Amino acid sequence: MGINVVGLAASAKVPQVHLAVVLGGPGASAGEASKKLLLVGNKITSNLSGAAPSFTVTAGTQGDASPIVIPSPDDAATLFGRGSELHRMAVAAFKQYPDATLEGISSAEAGTKAAAVYTFATTATGAFSIRFFIGGKVIDVSVASGDTPTVIATSCADALLDEADLPVTAQFALGVLTLTAKCSGPRGNDLAVDAFFVNPSGVATRILTGSTSSGFGTTGILSANGTIGSEFTLAAGATDDSLTAVLAAIDASKYDRIALAHRVAAQLDAVVTQLDAQAGVASQLRQQAIAATNATLATSTTLATGRNASRLQIVWHHATATPLEEVAAQMGAARLIGDGNAGGVLVGEATTPSANLDSVKMASVLAQRFPADRPTQTEQQSALSNGLTPLIPSGSGGKAAICRSITSRSLVSGVNNYAVLDSSNVTVTDAFADGLQAFLSTELAGALLASDSADGSVPKASNVTTPKAIKSLIYAYSKAREADGWIRDVDANLPNLAVVEHPTVVGRVDCEIPCEPMPGVHIVGGNVRQLSGG
Repeated sequence: MGINVVGLAASAKVPQVHLAVVLGGPGASAGEASKKLLLVGNKITSNLSGAAPSFTVTAGTQGDASPIVIPSPDDAATLFGRGSELHRMAVAAFKQYPDATLEGISSAEAGTKAAAVYTFATTATGAFSIRFFIGGKVIDVSVASGDTPTVIATSCADALLDEADLPVTAQFALGVLTLTAKCSGPRGNDLAVDAFFVNPSGVATRILTGSTSSGFGTTGILSANGTIGSEFTLAAGATDDSLTAVLAAIDASKYDRIALAHRVAAQLDAVVTQLDAQAGVASQLRQQAIAATNATLATSTTLATGRNASRLQIVWHHATATPLEEVAAQMGAARLIGDGNAGGVLVGEATTPSANLDSVKMASVLAQRFPADRPTQTEQQSALSNGLTPLIPSGSGGKAAICRSITSRSLVSGVNNYAVLDSSNVTVTDAFADGLQAFLSTELAGALLASDSADGSVPKASNVTTPKAIKSLIYAYSKAREADGWIRDVDANLPNLAVVEHPTVVGRVDCEIPCEPMPGVHIVGGNVRQLSGG
C-alpha cells in the first residue's frame, strides 16, 4: 500500500520529517503554540507638518519591507511614526497581550490621503463645547462666548494635534477645520470621525452634513466626508499600496499570526497564496492571517466567500469607530492570549491550541456606538455561515467581543462545507504537526530502517526501527496531545493511522495520521419542560 504525501516528491533526498497538513478532508480510510504576532501596515514615510497651527510628526525610522521586533508602543511610534497604522496596531495588540512577542513590517505608502472638513460659522453667543470622537478617543474643546469661527476652528485643531497618537492631523483656515489621515491610501476612508455641540447641561447635538446649530449662535457643518452605517468617515483617499515586497521579505519566516491592515481582495489573495505555499510539505511554515472589514454584511460576505481560505480569518465589525487595522491587530493578540487582560477569564491559543474563543473580550476595540449598526442574531448567523467572524458587544464598557472565531473557508466547489469552520481546527492541526515533526525528528535521529517482522517482534539491534515502531511513536504522541485537550478520539481513529515503507524510495516511510481537533462547546440545546403537579 502506498500513501500520497502531498507535495513530497519521490526525488526528495534531504533527510527530514516532512508532514503535510491536510485541512477539511475526510479521513484517508473508514508542541505548544508560538506567541509571535506580525503586524503588517503603513508607517509614516516622510515627516508631516503644517502651519495653521504649526505641527510636525516625525517619520518612522524603520525601512519598508523589513520586519523588526517591537518591544513597546513607544518603540512602535519611533519605528513607524506616531499615529501611523503600525504604531496604533502595536498599541492595540499590547493592550490585549502586554507580553506579546511582536514584530512589524511596513508596506510602502501609496496614493492620496483621506480627509474630511468641519466648517464653523457665526461668533458664539454663549459658552459650550465641541466633542470629537476620533480613533476611538473622545476629545472635548471649550468654546467661550464671543469666540469667532476662526478661534473655534483654531481651538479644535490645537486640541486634536495635542493628541499625538490620533490617526489624523488637523489644520484650520478661518472657520474651516480639515482632518487628514496620517497614512496615505483608501484605508483612510474607513476612519470614523464625529463631532457634537455639547451645551452646559451636557446635551449633545451631532454636527451633520447640513447646517447644525450649537444653540449659541455658532453653526457647524461636516463636508467632504464618507459614511459607513451610522458613522461618518474621512473620504477621498485613493490608490492601494502593494504587499509584494512585504510578502517576499517574510516568505522564509514563520509567524503564529499575521495581522493585516490590508483588506482589499487582491491583497488578501496574495497573502493566502503565500500562506498556502508556506504551509506545504516543502516549507512547513504553518501560519494564519487576520484581516478586518467594516462593510455591509453583503459586501463583507462577498469578500469572505471570494477568499474561502482556511488560513485567513476575516473579522466583520460593521461601522466600527475603531480603526480596522487595530481590530485585526487586537484580534490576533486576543486569539493568542485570551481576555485575561481585558477583564475576562478565557485563555487563548498560546495556552492551548484548542481554546474556545467564544465571547473573548477585546481590550479596546469598541462595540458599535449606534444600535442600528450592531449585528442582529440573524446577521451573526449569516456571517458565520459565510466565512466571517463577527464581533458583538461584550456587555461591559462599550467594548466588543468575539462572537465565534472562524476561518473564511465555507465552500467546497461552490457548496457549503464547514469541515474547517472554527479557526481552532487549523490551529490545533498545525500545532499537532509542528510538535509531531519535532518529536519524530528527535526520536528517529540516526535511526536505521528495518521491515516489519512477520511475527511482530521488534528489531534486536540498537537504533533500528520499523514502520510499526514509528506508528507506535505517533500513537504515543497523539495520546499525549489527547491528554492535553488538543485532540480527541485517538483510539477510535487508530484504524486510520497508517505507516508504510515507500514502495520504491529506499529509506522513506510515509504516514497517514488522523488528527481530530477537540471542538469547543458552542451551542447547547434543550427543552425546559413544565410539569403539571398533582
